[in-house]
Amino acid sequence: MLKNLTILSANLVFTMLFVCEVCVGQSVKTQALSGTLVVAVPVKEGLVVCSDKRLFNSDAGTFTDNFVKIHRVNGNALFVATNTVGFFDKRTGTIAFDAFEITAKYVAKHDLAAGKQFWDGLKKEIRDRLREYFAKRKFADWPESDRANNNLLFNLVFYSIKENRAWSHSLKVFYEKARTPVIFIPDPIREEVKSPKLSGKGREVMTYLARNPAAANDPTIQRFDESRFDLQNTTASDAVEFARKLFQLTSTAVPKAQVSPTFDCALLDHATGYRSIT
Repeated sequence: MLKNLTILSANLVFTMLFVCEVCVGQSVKTQALSGTLVVAVPVKEGLVVCSDKRLFNSDAGTFTDNFVKIHRVNGNALFVATNTVGFFDKRTGTIAFDAFEITAKYVAKHDLAAGKQFWDGLKKEIRDRLREYFAKRKFADWPESDRANNNLLFNLVFYSIKENRAWSHSLKVFYEKARTPVIFIPDPIREEVKSPKLSGKGREVMTYLARNPAAANDPTIQRFDESRFDLQNTTASDAVEFARKLFQLTSTAVPKAQVSPTFDCALLDHATGYRSIT
């Protein structure tokens, strides 16, 4: 289950939207696509969100580092996804289920501002597409339940700004393999973003920093410690450099996290709205 945790390590405190990223085991015909680190930083201009670009095939052990994970919702919102974001069908050589594509198509036709109506519709769309995916395949080829992570399949995180405040909205999708598949999607968790947040592979990053004080004491990282963080004196450029440091560090020092050094960032600007800044 997704939890909001305060992580204390090597004198650093970050808020982490914690989603375990252990990949589920798949049959040879269906392979899980996963691997993401997301860094969200409130800044004086608004909110910066950065994500790495690695798409990791957990069964084949292969990856690409050019997959775009940040998607615009409207001028004031965007979304990313973590954990098992899709299934690759080895027989056809295509992605048979793609959480990004499904969500992007939905948000293009529905208004996030509609609140409960928007979220209920998105939950139904995800359930319908998953059931459609299962209906076309033998039960033996369905992905296994991820018992180690409470049956978490993937997590959608929407970020938005409104009236000079920044918000996160986390929608978790749980799946249990059964003859009639169990798909559980609780209501989204909404929180104000007041300090830097890590999601996806954030736990691996914090564990590494806890064990390596020299890396944790880097000034580029230290200034984003919750106890030192100064939103009004933090710019979008500062946030991008902080994210760059984390992506480079994770890609080299924590290879098992499967995070790329390449990344994208977007700014939700209080004055001008959404724009890509990398």
